[in-house]
Amino acid sequence: MKTNARLGGILAIIGALMGIIGHYVLFLNWYRIGMAADSAEPGCEILLKYIHPALADLGILAGVLFAVSAYGFFTKRNWAFLLSVMAITLALLSSWFINVPYMAASLPPIYFTLFWPYLILYFVLLKGVGRVSWSITLLALVTGLAYITCFMNGVSSTSRIITIGSPLFVLVQRLHWVAMVGWGVVTVGIILRPREWMRVVGLISGSLELAVGIPLAYATAMNLGRFSLFALAPIISLILVVLFLWPNMWLRLTGAEGDDQMLVETDLGTAAAD
Repeated sequence: MKTNARLGGILAIIGALMGIIGHYVLFLNWYRIGMAADSAEPGCEILLKYIHPALADLGILAGVLFAVSAYGFFTKRNWAFLLSVMAITLALLSSWFINVPYMAASLPPIYFTLFWPYLILYFVLLKGVGRVSWSITLLALVTGLAYITCFMNGVSSTSRIITIGSPLFVLVQRLHWVAMVGWGVVTVGIILRPREWMRVVGLISGSLELAVGIPLAYATAMNLGRFSLFALAPIISLILVVLFLWPNMWLRLTGAEGDDQMLVETDLGTAAAD
């Protein structure tokens, strides 16, 4: 893949500074405030106490990946773009989800100050540096949303297990993580070099999230008496499953080669004649 190395290096430095300095500043100023807040949602206090530091870790890790990819861009290394794609994937995850428990605790969604600039960085990185097509850029954005929301369902299920111990959360909690990993692989993969097996992984991940996410979304919506955020992952997964199953849609969106679909047929009649 031919990339704009100079622009990539500049964007990677910006991403590194945002990831490292930004997470230090926000965490040190808001961690205690979040822990002391009263939450309207069960389990949010656990998210603010334990998941907040974990996501800050991922954000700082993303910053370090950006820093190393900057070196790779400036020295024209082939792995630089791969590293920057991994970094932006982690950066968007670390700066989005923690806003949910903050808002549930009637606190400002302070990590959106990182998320929205990172989202702009995502588009500039893919279009300006990697010269990725718009169809793949937008498709990867949607699969990335599936990756983030599956993570959200897994984490939120864990907090509900601790606080209320519902058997439904115990049953489905681990499978959200499996779906999340699958969508993460698909997101990075289609940006770099889309292949048929990535569509298969996406179908498995999406179908799995539908199987475990729909019952969870229904149960929590009935309990809360309103729309449940647990529904986001199955809704996004359903859209992606339909796209991946639609005839020729995968090929149109990604231009992926279909080598994996080829079947080798044996002409028994000719063999018998010989």
